[in-house]
Amino acid sequence: MRITKILFFIFYFFSIQNCFCQNDIDRKIDYYLNKFQYDSASIVTQKAIKKLKVNSNNKADLYIKYSRILKSLYKTDSCFYFLDEAEKFYKVKNDKSKLFYILTIKAEVARSLVKRNLANNYIFEAEKLFPKNKNLDYKYFFLNRRIALLAEYYNNVPDSLLKIKEIGNNILKNQKEITDKSIIAYTLNEIGYLDFHRNPKNAQKYFLQAHQLAEKYNSKIAYVDISINLGRYYHQKENNLNLAIFYHNQGLKKAKEINNLFQIQQCYNEIKICYILQEDYKNAYSYRDSLANIDLLIEKVANSKKYELLENKFIIESKEKELVTSRKNQLLLLVILLFLFTGLATLLFYSRKIGKSKKALEKLNKENEFLISETNHRVNNNLQLISLLISETIRKNKKENKENIDLIRLQSKIQSIAILHRELYASKDKKTVDLHLYFKKIEERFSEICTNENIVLKLNVDSISSDSDSAMYLGLLVTELIMNSVKYAFKDDQLKNISIEIIKVQNQFAFNYSDNGQKNNSQEIHPVLVKQLCQQMGVHPEIIINNGFHLSFIKSIGNV
Repeated sequence: MRITKILFFIFYFFSIQNCFCQNDIDRKIDYYLNKFQYDSASIVTQKAIKKLKVNSNNKADLYIKYSRILKSLYKTDSCFYFLDEAEKFYKVKNDKSKLFYILTIKAEVARSLVKRNLANNYIFEAEKLFPKNKNLDYKYFFLNRRIALLAEYYNNVPDSLLKIKEIGNNILKNQKEITDKSIIAYTLNEIGYLDFHRNPKNAQKYFLQAHQLAEKYNSKIAYVDISINLGRYYHQKENNLNLAIFYHNQGLKKAKEINNLFQIQQCYNEIKICYILQEDYKNAYSYRDSLANIDLLIEKVANSKKYELLENKFIIESKEKELVTSRKNQLLLLVILLFLFTGLATLLFYSRKIGKSKKALEKLNKENEFLISETNHRVNNNLQLISLLISETIRKNKKENKENIDLIRLQSKIQSIAILHRELYASKDKKTVDLHLYFKKIEERFSEICTNENIVLKLNVDSISSDSDSAMYLGLLVTELIMNSVKYAFKDDQLKNISIEIIKVQNQFAFNYSDNGQKNNSQEIHPVLVKQLCQQMGVHPEIIINNGFHLSFIKSIGNV
């Protein structure tokens, strides 16, 4: 009985401990969200998810929260994965309220991706669970998103207008029990939007109420959207351009506080138009330039997402190939073990058949060598085929004057892996590779790019025996550095030099990479993938950006 009480106390203590830890995590995430520091909130949430090894309510709720953070970071495509994971868990739990909430978020994500039919499907599925929902916050969040969809896609349908007014009045009637006051502000905004063309004065009334409410409760995202609507009202309905500029500037100030690029873009565009109509071309040109800078920044974010997806796809495909190869090797090992066991049994019980068993094993060994050789040959052919497909895409893009640097970067990485594969296949021990020979062939692959870009590439690599994993990371590191220099380092009118050294010093080797690029001398450089590759090799690189880009480190040859 005493032992039972002790065990119960221990279980209770750890349960309370875990509860406190989870509350601390939630408070930390909410703190960053309230400060609109979505990157910090994302990191904390990721770490919290990784710590929770077993599926639980806490983990599922973190999935939901993380999906909404990703949406705020414009990584909308990734939201569905985490929402699906949470949905699977709550389907097993049969928690109708959580399922109702998840479907509503999915509808909102689909709406932001301009996927009308998908958004409608999710909102109608959520509506089926509306009577079974017991959470007031989820209820009013759903009602608000319901009228947002109706207002966006069906604002010319009379029945939809009546439905929007009915739902909107229901929200406003019960606003005291709504925790998230931005829902009330957005509801007033949606009702006002309906009357923008039919009854502008009525729209103005709702916009002003929404604006005051968003300001009172510091609902910054809602405040910006409503400020834009007010600016458009005074511009289009009263031709009061000064007041329109005033509200657009109010929205711009808040948008900058939360670094919402798309809202900043909208505000700049509206202000530019107003100044053009006032014939104040000096201010119009100023805001046009600001708008162009934001457009470039948004394009840069979009391009970095595409590159990130391409890199992730390449890593996933590599891991899948490794998994397939590992399974084949395990199966092959199992077959060999079975035959060896059979051979031993035959040796013990049938001594006269030893010769026959030996011949059978030799034959099997030759067949295995043939299979491995054939597999290596096909893997290498597949890598070459992928490289050729990318080359064909680059060729077509040249005809259409499209940017090819990311495709060339990916092709160079694939080729460095293919070269390593061939070197290992040609090697006698199949485990090590000579870095001098390996990098000579990588240099040959870059000769065309360097010639086209008027770059002088100098390579000095000692003969060092390396294991295949380290050689691969070094090859990918050099490939990434060269492509970064080609894309970012040089001005058009300068002499372009790239130098790579891997020098053996006793039981270590020194790695030095440098270029004389002048383009980004004043900018701080954060080569994320380069640092990750160095981390994989267990080295701490020294990066200097004066008079070009320089990266160096020293590594023990015994750990190469």
